Amino acid sequence: MKYSILSFLFLFCIAIGTAQVKFEEAYYINNSGEKVEGLIKNEGWKNNPSQLEFKENKEAASKLLKINDVAEFGVERKYKYIRATVAMDRSSDDNNNLSSTKAPNLEEETLFLKVLITGDANLYAYSDSNLQRFFYSAYKIPIEQLIYKRYKAANTIFGKNEQYKQQLFTNLKCQTINVGMANKLEYNQSELANYFKIYNKCRNANIADYEMAEPKGDFNLTIRPSVRSASFSFKNAAIKTKNADFDTEIGFSIGLEFEYIIPYKLNKWALILEPTYQSYNPAGAVTEGGQAVEVDYTSIEIPFGLRHYFFLNEKSKLFANASFLVDIVLDSKLTFEMGDDLEVVSGSSVVIGFGYKYNNKYSAEVRYQTDRSLTVDYNAYNSKYGSFCFLLGYTLF
Repeated sequence: MKYSILSFLFLFCIAIGTAQVKFEEAYYINNSGEKVEGLIKNEGWKNNPSQLEFKENKEAASKLLKINDVAEFGVERKYKYIRATVAMDRSSDDNNNLSSTKAPNLEEETLFLKVLITGDANLYAYSDSNLQRFFYSAYKIPIEQLIYKRYKAANTIFGKNEQYKQQLFTNLKCQTINVGMANKLEYNQSELANYFKIYNKCRNANIADYEMAEPKGDFNLTIRPSVRSASFSFKNAAIKTKNADFDTEIGFSIGLEFEYIIPYKLNKWALILEPTYQSYNPAGAVTEGGQAVEVDYTSIEIPFGLRHYFFLNEKSKLFANASFLVDIVLDSKLTFEMGDDLEVVSGSSVVIGFGYKYNNKYSAEVRYQTDRSLTVDYNAYNSKYGSFCFLLGYTLF
């Protein structure tokens, strides 16, 4: 029954997720310079795209446009990308993979560059995994990379090629800009965008600002009470008369969920950590040999994992999550009527959950925990503890 419910919920969430593709009113410019208006699938790009999905209208079928088909695309007053063939340095910034040369290794590539600032001088950005590069153009200066490169000068000595400071001070001169401003300039979006705004204002240029602050993830803290249906059984490989099955126990648990919303892909992904207090103390059982046995098991469960949201509308969303659970046992025992008692030592398990959240405040979830052993320290015993839960949630912030 548990597996049937989970299978249904899983397929339902997949269907909803497939159907919730978000297209927004946008445009692209083709190679003939024509502006084509329609709908572009918003992927919430963290990395600069190399293609895009476009629909002429809501009823039309979507088509995939490659970089060679599109000179520019965007959403008015929101974001814009342009196609450019540029010389770019892809040298690693990882300490273990730094180049030993100061000079950039520039190679020609055709890319979609994200437009940040336009005016008399323009600023662009390119991201690809851990790679972050900035480009600029100005009067009589075609688009070129602002050069910044970390390199290994010696075994334990690292150097920086900060040529971008000289590029900007030499080529973007104005009364309100001095060499000190350029020398203090950090190679990041916020500081570079501010520098270009200052320059364009000084030139009395018409400024178009597509620069948005670097997205930051949100933290949510949620109280999570739950009703739990749990079962436990164990077998002794050497003495079958010590085998026992306990009745399913309905109990309550309480947890505190910490959620970090990853600030890309339209906030659909989150990291979750949920310390939960649970107690399992069912009615006693009888082994196959007729001996009474009891289990008193209390622990702090700590599932941590990944969650994916499926947005239904502005206030409602479904979610699915998968977690790995570490269990911290608190003074728990398996007590036999005769013979030695066993200390409960728990193994780990996998947790799968499906739920619904309303107004970013109220949530409900069904959750299944795969079986885990409560007799990890005893080779002769093979035990299984599993649970199925229904959780409610109230997000404090």
